[in-house]
Amino acid sequence: MLVILGDTLERAHNYAQQLHLPFPVLSDPQREVYHRFELTKNPIGIQRTASIIVDEAGLIHYIKRATNPMTWLQESRELLVAIKF
Repeated sequence: MLVILGDTLERAHNYAQQLHLPFPVLSDPQREVYHRFELTKNPIGIQRTASIIVDEAGLIHYIKRATNPMTWLQESRELLVAIKF
């Protein structure tokens, strides 16, 4: 598990420290990963987010995009089911 933050390395580091995350937080300041997975901002400026499960061979088993963070949190059960592939 990891988080990719579309921001500087310093902000990614601060984010991980503030939340005491037990997994890596990576920096993507040019938002290359965001663009690759079509995670652009909506017309009113809210950033889309996603949960993506990729296996060791690079095969995507699950992808769920959301604009509303609350929707993303509510769907975490679906993500847990998908992890058991």
